Amino acid sequence: MARGADAGMNAHLEHLLSCVYDGLLAPEHRADLAKSGLTDDTTAAQFIRSVPPSMIGRLLDFDLPAIRSALLFPFRSAAGGFMDLPRVKVFPPLRNRDGHQVKYLQPRGSSPRIYFVGAVLERVLTSDEPLWIVEGEKKALAVAQLGLPAIALCGVEGWHTGGSLDLLPDFDAIRLAGRVVEVVPDGDYQYNVNVARAVRRLGNALAARGAQPRVVLLPREVAR
Repeated sequence: MARGADAGMNAHLEHLLSCVYDGLLAPEHRADLAKSGLTDDTTAAQFIRSVPPSMIGRLLDFDLPAIRSALLFPFRSAAGGFMDLPRVKVFPPLRNRDGHQVKYLQPRGSSPRIYFVGAVLERVLTSDEPLWIVEGEKKALAVAQLGLPAIALCGVEGWHTGGSLDLLPDFDAIRLAGRVVEVVPDGDYQYNVNVARAVRRLGNALAARGAQPRVVLLPREVAR
């Protein structure tokens, strides 16, 4: 089994996590990561890699001909190793039936999970310093590069499963009681009522665990 992978893990994901694919990044993917300010050391430590085109459909368990290439973001487990969640950024971005852009895909029916960053994992789980919650894998990696304990949600509603307002089980491994939690929503927080509602509900769920949630606006949002 590759690098502490979950038992019963998707065989294609397990293969991609092996040393065979270490350092495999297509030029387009490397440029995308660099545009987000991510260093080669960060991407290597997080096992981010390009997915061979012939493997994309098998990894996701469905085919979309419009996908030209895919960049894998493996999800680390709080217990060590990796989760069984093949999640990829697709190139070019797709459009859903509502016309909204879709940049990331994972197998249909799979549950949302927390994205942990290996470099700050222990501090995320056990420290009493402020915990940073952001939207998106690359943002969590960028915040972690600044030396801050950060995790990512896969979208503003990615902290819970459908039909529930309880935090994902992944949060159980994180020390929350008495801890300041800095929630950094995406830029539409101030004018999108759905986003604002999701952030408010996340704050309520964190407070129910004894945390002290605060919403942090990026400088360009404060200036609005």
